[in-house]
Amino acid sequence: MSQDGECPFTGPNGPPKFPFSRDSQFKLPEEYKAAREACPVAPVTLWNGQRAWLLTKYQEYCSVLLDDRFSGEFARDDFPTVTEARKAIDKMERAFVGMDNPRHSQYRRMFTKEFTTKRMLALRPKIEALTDGLFDRMEEKGAPADLIADFAIELPALVMCDLFGSPYEDHTFIAKCAAGRHGMSQSVDQAAQSAKDLVDYCRTLIDEKERNPADDMLSRVIEDQVKPGALSRDDLANICSMILRAGHDTTTNMIGLGTLLLLEHPEELNKLKADPDLVPRAVEELLRFLSPVQFAPRRVALEDVELSGSTIRKGDGVFAVSASANRDPDEFDDPDRLDLSRDASHHVAFGHGIHRCLGQQLARIELHVVFEKIFKRFPNLKVAEPVETLPFKYDSQIYGLYRLPVSW
Repeated sequence: MSQDGECPFTGPNGPPKFPFSRDSQFKLPEEYKAAREACPVAPVTLWNGQRAWLLTKYQEYCSVLLDDRFSGEFARDDFPTVTEARKAIDKMERAFVGMDNPRHSQYRRMFTKEFTTKRMLALRPKIEALTDGLFDRMEEKGAPADLIADFAIELPALVMCDLFGSPYEDHTFIAKCAAGRHGMSQSVDQAAQSAKDLVDYCRTLIDEKERNPADDMLSRVIEDQVKPGALSRDDLANICSMILRAGHDTTTNMIGLGTLLLLEHPEELNKLKADPDLVPRAVEELLRFLSPVQFAPRRVALEDVELSGSTIRKGDGVFAVSASANRDPDEFDDPDRLDLSRDASHHVAFGHGIHRCLGQQLARIELHVVFEKIFKRFPNLKVAEPVETLPFKYDSQIYGLYRLPVSW
């Protein structure tokens, strides 16, 4: 098997630095395509000099995420990160997102019944009402509006507040903490403080739910898992933090990016307007095309592994790049083309294997509601500023838009 020096993707100065810069709106870094074509398991160098590998094709992506020879334990010293700050908050992570089995499944099972398809579908009327209410407010306020601040941030926040039973007025604080973890430029202290603040917030919320239980997820988990002693309050606070930030951030970015992408592809948008039944398929294609989580899932090799012509050494980090796997031409025909008619349901925007996103059905339902309603309510929706001036989140591990001014 070849070593990294023999990989055509590697330059004369050794493996390139990762992450690659992204500065072209909906385009992925060119390095992903180059790696897919020349060296699907491509060596890179991280900020701390650690060697890591990019899985840029669909087959290798899925293979490694089902392989017990790779660990997803965030707390390991050799676990790969894209910034020093991320290293610090990985060390602090106590939720099952950063665990291997059997601990991962032990904790995850405590929450699966809260995220069943049946329970999520039961939330749909509430999500529809919240969406209509936010659109009412946008219309009353008048154009131009910022679709991110006025809608894309608000809807997931309202849904998560309803699910958790957390006060709506706290959503700005929760979003700020999530952003503080996901940015690329935060200092170690800033990122660690954001992570700590959100866990502390969840501890306070748990205390309140113990005193005044209600019909919400947190109250049920306290009753079913904490009181019998299966789950500690501290573990619940860390898991609560993980679910809250995931429920806010990624859906917000999908709404903003998805709306802009459709506006930039009027032929595809017209197909969606003409056929509302296309929405579920369109949402899967938007998820495939956009894949907002940029540098995950991550793993570290527990032993030497030979994979597609490369030898991954024990202790090497691995980045299974969802965005690149979702643009693999061997899996998706003409993958850089948005095609709302394609069957993209096997995309990996939610990950793969045991860590596949717990809240994926909730995210889908929110996106279904949004893209069923937004162009009916605002059939003449358009971007109110030149697209090239829009502030994309080039500096975040969760890709999106900071602002999307629209008129109608």
